[in-house]
Amino acid sequence: MPPAFRMQRRRNPGPHFGALLAAILLTGCGYVSEPLPPAMHKPMQVTDLTAVERGDKIVIQFTIPKVTTEDLPIKGEPDVDLRLGVAPAGAFDPGAFETSSERVTNIVRRQTGAYVEAPIAKYTGKAIVLAVRVYGPGGRNAGWSNFVRLGIVPALPMPEALTAADGPDSVRLTWRAPSGANQAPEFRVYRKLVSEPSWMLVADSVIQPAYTDAAIEYGKTYQYYVQAVQKVETAYAESETSTPITFAPADHFAPAVPAGLTAIPSVRSVELVWERNTEKDLASYSVYRDGMKIAGGLTAPAYSDAEARAGATYQYQITATDTAGNESAKSAAVAAGIQ
Repeated sequence: MPPAFRMQRRRNPGPHFGALLAAILLTGCGYVSEPLPPAMHKPMQVTDLTAVERGDKIVIQFTIPKVTTEDLPIKGEPDVDLRLGVAPAGAFDPGAFETSSERVTNIVRRQTGAYVEAPIAKYTGKAIVLAVRVYGPGGRNAGWSNFVRLGIVPALPMPEALTAADGPDSVRLTWRAPSGANQAPEFRVYRKLVSEPSWMLVADSVIQPAYTDAAIEYGKTYQYYVQAVQKVETAYAESETSTPITFAPADHFAPAVPAGLTAIPSVRSVELVWERNTEKDLASYSVYRDGMKIAGGLTAPAYSDAEARAGATYQYQITATDTAGNESAKSAAVAAGIQ
């Protein structure tokens, strides 16, 4: 046997050499990981589908997902399958819904979500069910969205002839209720400042075609519109909204006549006290003695008449004035004098 071979045999690396070599291979660039499964590219389920009957159409809205179930971005515009069908008389079956419903195609894709309008004519007097699903490549999808059930009634006509008038610390709204509804509707009232972009619901479930808005401030200009609504199952059918009006309330209304005037004679004066007015725009009080104004600009409901003469009896009255300068009528006269 050659000497070199005999030396290699004597240099046996030992039992730990194999483990060391395996560790080197695992930590080095030569390690091959397990292959990842291919991405399914299923768009996320839609979870915010909504629908409402408004006028003679069904307004449908939802958000089209931007990522897949694997949190990967969706490239391009995915195929959207929006379905609408008549609700069954018995238990709801998603499989039967898929075969019996019709596809709605006039979907408007917006930055904030998808918007669809569908006519109500063929569904009036029935209940409908809606759902949507979004397809990825190869027709993959994560399933139907939330299912929405909606009862359809004849279209509600919109309220007309909306007008506004000044009221005491308020705006008085009146309008003409729509005719032709199959039952008396309720109303919603919306308001905003002309300088603001968004409308706010200020009254709901209004029964009569009138509303007093007491949450106004003089010196500001408001806009209003009204909408008729009707309860159908668990939702509301809506009319189109009335034509908005613009109104700047003005204060033509005096405060209430001060009440509870009491006159208390003392040694050198007559002390007057009365109940405080509750108007939010109250500015001051005035005191009248025998019909002549003897004090004004009072902010507290009290006054001391130090000019009263001993032996004389006087008739005292009080008025209230608001920030617009409107003065109330005089209170009932109270007699008093220093003996």
